[in-house]
This record gives sequence, C-alpha cells and structure tokens, in this order.
Amino acid sequence: MPRAISLQNSLCATVFLAAALYTLFRIAHSTPTSVIMGSSPSIDVLTADVRLLAGLLAAKKVTSRSLVDVYIAQIQRHDERLHAMIQITPQELLMRRADELDEERAAGQIRGPLHGIPIIIKDTVATHPSLGLPTTAGSLALLDSKPRKNARIVDMLLASGAIILGKSNLSEFSNTRGSMMPSGWSAVGGQTQSAYVRGGLLSNDSKDGHSSPSGSSAGSAVAVSAGYSPVSIGAETDGSLICPAGRAALYTMKPTIGLVPGEGIVPVSSNFDSAGPMTKSVYDLAVVLDSITERDVSSSYTTYMTGGWEDISVAVLDPTEWKFPENIVKPVPEATDQILRDINAAYDTINLKAKHFARNVPLVSVDKFELDGENSENLVTNVDLKRELNAYLEDLAESQVRSLQDILHFNEHHEEQELPPHHPRQDNFQAAQDLDVSQETYARHLEHLRHVAREEGIDHIFKTHHVDVIIGPADSFITSLATGSGYPIAGMPLSYLDYNGRPLGLAAIAGKGQEGLLIKVLSAWEATFPPRQPPAALKE
Repeated sequence: MPRAISLQNSLCATVFLAAALYTLFRIAHSTPTSVIMGSSPSIDVLTADVRLLAGLLAAKKVTSRSLVDVYIAQIQRHDERLHAMIQITPQELLMRRADELDEERAAGQIRGPLHGIPIIIKDTVATHPSLGLPTTAGSLALLDSKPRKNARIVDMLLASGAIILGKSNLSEFSNTRGSMMPSGWSAVGGQTQSAYVRGGLLSNDSKDGHSSPSGSSAGSAVAVSAGYSPVSIGAETDGSLICPAGRAALYTMKPTIGLVPGEGIVPVSSNFDSAGPMTKSVYDLAVVLDSITERDVSSSYTTYMTGGWEDISVAVLDPTEWKFPENIVKPVPEATDQILRDINAAYDTINLKAKHFARNVPLVSVDKFELDGENSENLVTNVDLKRELNAYLEDLAESQVRSLQDILHFNEHHEEQELPPHHPRQDNFQAAQDLDVSQETYARHLEHLRHVAREEGIDHIFKTHHVDVIIGPADSFITSLATGSGYPIAGMPLSYLDYNGRPLGLAAIAGKGQEGLLIKVLSAWEATFPPRQPPAALKE
C-alpha cells in the first residue's frame, strides 16, 4: 500500500493521490460473500455479528486470519460502488496482527469478546503511522499528515484484541466545512452510497433526503450494513451516529460526553463530540462500549440486556412535529405516510408493554436554543471548532496545514477537488475562522444551551411525565437535544421504506450516565420488533 505523499501544492499529485486511494483495495478477488472453514456452516458477512464470530473462533471453526480475508474480499466486491471506505490497513500488517491474535487464542490468552474480530473506524480517529493508515478526515489537506500517536480509543480497541481493518469514509471534516451539502462525501473518499437504497443517491435530492446515507459517519454505517466488518466506530457532534445508523438498520449510541475519550479524534467540539459503536445487535454494541469507555469495567454493559419493557417508563415524540425540515429531507408523500404509520405502530406496541407510557410529549424545540439572535449550539460549535481544530493540527508530527486558515487556503488552491460543484462551499469553516466573541459571551451561550436542553427540555419531560427515556424519530432534531444536554442517545432500526428500500430508525435519550438504561431499552426493542434485514441488493 503506497505511502501518503506530500501534495506540495501540486494539482496533478492531488488528483493522483485521490484516485490511488480509491484503488487501494480494488484488487481482483473471487472470494464469495460467505466463507466455509472445513465442515462448519458458512458465515454470511451481511448478518454475522461479534457473538457469532467469537463463538466460531472459540470452537476453532475459523481463524482471525480467515476472517480478515473474507471481510477484505467483501470490501473489494462492493466498495467501488458504495465508497464506504477510505483505506484498508496494509495486508502485511493485517495478517501479522491476525496471526498474533490467533497464537494468543491457541495459548489460551483471550482478551475478551473482541479478540480477533475485524473492526472499521471512522477516518477522524487518529492512528500512528505504524498502523499503516492515514488520518485525513476526508480532506486532501490531511492526506500526508502524521499523528504523533494513536487516538486513545484506538489503543483501547487494540488492547481488547480488535483488528483494525481500515478507515471509513465520511462527510469531510465531520460535515463542518460547508452548509447544506449532501452527506457522506469527502474529497478523499468520494460519495458514500447506501447499501439499501435502490438507484443510489439522487442528484436532485436534499441534504439528507431519502436516497442519502445521511450523517457524517456515513461510511462507518454503510460498512457494517454492507458486511465489511461486524462492527464499526463512528463519531457524532449532532446526529452523525444516530442518523446514518438509522439509514443502515443498525444499533448505535452516542454516550454521555466524556465517557468515551476524545483524545486523538479530529475535533469539532469537546463540549459535544463523542465516538460510538455501530452494530447489528445490542450485544455487539454493549461489548464495544465496554472496550472504549473510561469507567469501572467490573461489570459489562451486557448485564443490562433484560429484553423487557416492564420496568421502563417511556415518553414518545410526535412524528408529525419531530421531523427534519424540507431543505434537509425532501418530502416524498408515500414515504412520509409510511414513516408516520410505522412509527405510530411502534409507539402502540411499546404502549402495551412499558411500565408507563406518555404519548407526544411537548419536548422543547431547538428554536429555544436562540439567545440574543444567535443559535447557541452553532456559536459554541464555531468557537470550539477553530480553537480545537487548530490545536489538533498544531500537534501533528507532520502536516502541510497547521490551522483552520491553512485549510481554507488549501481548499481554494485545490478548488477542483475540494470545492466541486456538488460540494462547493466552506462557509461554515469561514464563519468559524471569522467569529470573534468574548469568553463571557461564549460562556453565556453554553450555559443557555445546557439549561434549555436539560432543565427546560429533557429533565422537565422526565420529571413531569415520570419517565426514564424519550423516544422519537432518528431523522429529527432529537439529536440536538442530546447535543445541547450532553446526555446519551441511542439509535435502533425500525423498518424499510417501500418507496426505495432505505431503512428507518428511532432514537432514545436518557439522563446523564444512563448508558446502561439505554442498553436495556435497546435490548427490549430488539426482543420486541422484527430482526433487522440485510440489504437485498448485496445478497447472493
């Protein structure tokens, strides 16, 4: 796999490197979607989860090396169309890692449920050059950058025995560069496509319309749904885990801010950012959380998987009100009708099972985030973005850009690649660069945001309606209430649109530090509703 080469402001080099990254994993391969080891049952990578793979590894039906082979083959088969990946770890390093973990297993040294399991991480999660992967955030400006060390969660995943298969595509710089452009595109990785949507992304669709994979962690979600790995790591500032997971029929969670270490992740805002897992099952979500959270690990999150609603009190949001505006999701009448039908049917089911149920509660809207004519979430995000991104860039061992201003200039000098007609703007970056507010103003906006999202918002609903969680459509500003409060939010799959096949999901918010409760909710959901379905177009 070629080394990242300095662009040296050369347009030709830029084009070559972008194309080269696309072809790193396009080597011809004939390995089928499933792999058979001896007389064991075949593994369907579209449905296989950590529990299944760990069992097969323990029974010596497969090896970690063979798993790496089959998952790479799946990427090579489908990613020319899906563009969910930015780069695969060099084969030599992958096989060395797999062999080491197979040898440990043979010696009886098992690190945990993720021992020998391939995993994909979002390309905002820094990796030391020794792992063979660049950290680009999807930007050509960072293609030859070199972090000094791994992000903290990378070291935690490696310690748990996971095999980092590669880096996933994303909305460039976590969707912060420009306003209202289609999600899932980066200059390095191209346009991520849903594995479910018939016909792919429509050129005339809105930012996160029904044909979109949605959210900045689009590649991480599509990679799992397409069978590139059983689990992945994404990250969210506002909606970047919940929305793409909903569009890929996956479970996910953005934990309480600070529970997952953010050190070494290309930042937007330390007040709002968190990495989190994307998985096919609640068990997988729990064991990945066990591996990446800074907490007492004397008990696993899997202990919260009761599978029942009887001790959970639930409030739900009105789907006719809690939905993205038309400039984000272009309305399609038949899709809208089914969304309302399916969500209300799910509410009816929960109502029959929950300890207590409150329908269509009046959770405060994001309009209340405004203070002195400014949206407090936007103001805090812009201040944090400039300060924290500059600090990240300055700390890199090598980089041709050292500040947000450098990135703005780079994009202008490489306009054809970084600012193409379908993603022409960097107005959000420019607004962050130009913003100049006092520390007092910043603190006032952050305090206002927290108060509205917590005391006037989520906590008010919990106390007034005597509930434990609030559930609402994933495609709504429910994620902004989680962002403003810093509370955890989880996503779960519901159904699939007849209109074009795209999945539909819901989201649940709990109080600070209540990740265990959310695992309980997700396990009850998983036990109640039909199993998630893999993308029909990828079945063989």
